[in-house]
Amino acid sequence: MSVSAGGVRRDDCHTASDDTEAIYDTDVDMTPELAAALPILLGIFLLASIIQSAAGFGFGLFSVAALSLFVELKVSTPLLAIVNAPVILYVLWRLRRHIVSGDLGPIILGMLAGIPFGTLVLVNWPSEILLRVLAVVLLVAAYRSLRANNGTACEPATTAPACTLSKLSAAGVGAAMGALAGAFNTGGPPVIAYVYCRPWTKEQRTATLQAIFAISVLVRIVAYAAWGLYDTALVTTAMVCLPSTLAGMFVGYALFRRFPPRALEIFVAVFLAFVAVKLLIWT
Repeated sequence: MSVSAGGVRRDDCHTASDDTEAIYDTDVDMTPELAAALPILLGIFLLASIIQSAAGFGFGLFSVAALSLFVELKVSTPLLAIVNAPVILYVLWRLRRHIVSGDLGPIILGMLAGIPFGTLVLVNWPSEILLRVLAVVLLVAAYRSLRANNGTACEPATTAPACTLSKLSAAGVGAAMGALAGAFNTGGPPVIAYVYCRPWTKEQRTATLQAIFAISVLVRIVAYAAWGLYDTALVTTAMVCLPSTLAGMFVGYALFRRFPPRALEIFVAVFLAFVAVKLLIWT
């Protein structure tokens, strides 16, 4: 037996003509499941893109936590990669002149090595174990978000203390980010912790994060496609969800200079903790 991207199990032993029928049946069987969840998906992506555009992060964590309550991870993770890409690229384009790229090479190299490992975990691990691991990731991310960052995002570049990492340590941060992103679309926390202890402005932090996230999401889309996690129904669902995501993106960017980032962090952290406890107790 094998499991399709939509979670539909089918026999591995069949003829060539059965292959065509099985693929067709998988799409038909999966479409009602995704269609039934579509209003929820649209609401999740709208709010997640507002958070991402306003704060510079949060789309993956918020979305995967919310979607884990309704859709299995082997569907939601590749779906999120497609839907998240326009938000990341838009914010990156708007803030591109603020990117600080001087010492990010080791992080990006580590990330590129971690993504295939995370994708293998997503493809091969049972859903129950994936959800348990995700719950732990969400709890750690919630704890990290509730702690005050070293210097808030509103401080000028000269007031926040700097931190330095060796190239090996920076590559480790990148590898952790890549593995988490590949498996759960939640690669933000390791690199956010690093970026937020740099003596940068809010614009520099947000722009630099988007540059890293942009590379990550594009590589992950290729990796998910290579591992066969995309089918017609999943890509169609992503396309249907894009207008909601784009609407939230423009709303979020309008709030970028007006909304306190700390309030968004606390909101996301509380939500992540709630979902994590739910997954640990009722999975």
